[in-house]
Amino acid sequence: MNPGLPEEQIFPVAPTAKGGAPVTIGRTKDNQIFCLHKSLSRKHARIEFDGRRVTVTDLQSKNGVFHNGRRVARCEVSEGDTFRCGDITFLVEGATFRSPATKLVPVGRDDRAVATLPSPMAKLPDFGHTKVSSGNDGDRNNYKDKLFLLIRASELCVSELSIDRVLEELVTLAVQAITVDRCALLALDDQTLDMHPRVVKSFTHSTRYPYSQRVVDFVVDHGSPASFADVSRDRRLPGDAARDADVRAAMCVPINPGGGTIGVIYVDSLSHSELYKPDDLALLRAIANHAAVAIEGAALRGGEARGRSLVPSMPRPPR
Repeated sequence: MNPGLPEEQIFPVAPTAKGGAPVTIGRTKDNQIFCLHKSLSRKHARIEFDGRRVTVTDLQSKNGVFHNGRRVARCEVSEGDTFRCGDITFLVEGATFRSPATKLVPVGRDDRAVATLPSPMAKLPDFGHTKVSSGNDGDRNNYKDKLFLLIRASELCVSELSIDRVLEELVTLAVQAITVDRCALLALDDQTLDMHPRVVKSFTHSTRYPYSQRVVDFVVDHGSPASFADVSRDRRLPGDAARDADVRAAMCVPINPGGGTIGVIYVDSLSHSELYKPDDLALLRAIANHAAVAIEGAALRGGEARGRSLVPSMPRPPR
């Protein structure tokens, strides 16, 4: 994901009780938390910190505010929580508040209560300062950022969300961690045995196809992850190359729970060749593995539910 910021940005979030004003998140420069990303509205959300709690309010944005996987109009977040504005996820870290059952432990070099809301793509916070950070390319390979994403992916796999929502959230994690113009998750149709798009995210309008069918076919046929420096010039790929004339770097990984490929995750760039590194491919493969676990788990839960519905109710024995 490239939010358009050349470097990390830091914003103070002071308690309103001590003269601090609410801050807003959005894609225009009149917001205190400014992130030039297409998924954000001009004024997307408002953050208020009263010294104990951080409250996030949706300002009637187009793509919403999400907390615990659900779209919310308003929510309270605590240290360690995440919330998402559009496709940008923020992690609450280094705050001075705890739950009511926990002792209040100040964080910082002085007695001022402050809250820190860094993006998971940002550098780890200096706990002597208060900042809200949004990600950039220089932080994308940070080990702890990737670890956070994988932890979040693991949480999604065991959540009670629908499988469609889980897959959408996993794709959102992919576009946060990797520079992409397009990202798609395709799943196998049990009837036709063809791959069909289930989740698609595009940050460009310059092409009519949301993914390269040639790349998808190549990965499905070989059953292994693949990275391409320049799809438009790659002779390994079968099919009509004219459809991929605008595609430069691309990666695609299979979703395989162990019994064969049941889907793929695809990402590409239409502007840069030789963009993706082995670490990017490994991260995308890890996200695909979580998708496989989620899909298999949803299928098992569906089978158990159908099985229970087929079990006849037994009469109670007489007392």
